[in-house]
Amino acid sequence: MKKIGLFFMLILSFTGILNAQQTPVLPVDPDTKAITYQGVIEQEGTPDVLYDRGASWISNFYKSPSSVLRIQDKANSKIEGTGRLMIYYTDEQGLKRDGGVVMYDIKMEFKPGKYRYTLNNFNLRAVSRAPLEKWMNKNDPAYNPKWDVYLYQVDTTMQGLVKSMKEGMIPKQIKKDEW
Repeated sequence: MKKIGLFFMLILSFTGILNAQQTPVLPVDPDTKAITYQGVIEQEGTPDVLYDRGASWISNFYKSPSSVLRIQDKANSKIEGTGRLMIYYTDEQGLKRDGGVVMYDIKMEFKPGKYRYTLNNFNLRAVSRAPLEKWMNKNDPAYNPKWDVYLYQVDTTMQGLVKSMKEGMIPKQIKKDEW
């Protein structure tokens, strides 16, 4: 059993090394040059119905939705907030260490039959804001290979968030109790 655990750990370490060697390709807005995840999704429903689904998804997705949400404006069909995610690195001894907190803005807007999500303004929480776009520049004199690992974590987390959002915005099927 120990051999299987050791083998599994070696595979995870090797996968982490491969991920660290390759800078993930994050979506960058051509105008702002900032990391931006954005999409317009066709989804049946009125703006009010879609707003309610979006608010419900946020309440279920985030551990503390009240700390995330800044604007809940049903009249103007939009929800805005600031999300946070922890990033980690593996030290020389193979231990998982805290790499900091990345903050990002989340915005959902609703129109008849569709909604738009925007995830942007990614910053490392520090004394002053440190935009993550800097981490994508391997020519930067301060470049650190950990940045690739951090970008990979941000990208996979945001992709998971978008997937969860899309699933949460689908209307729930109500089963009729026919007997």
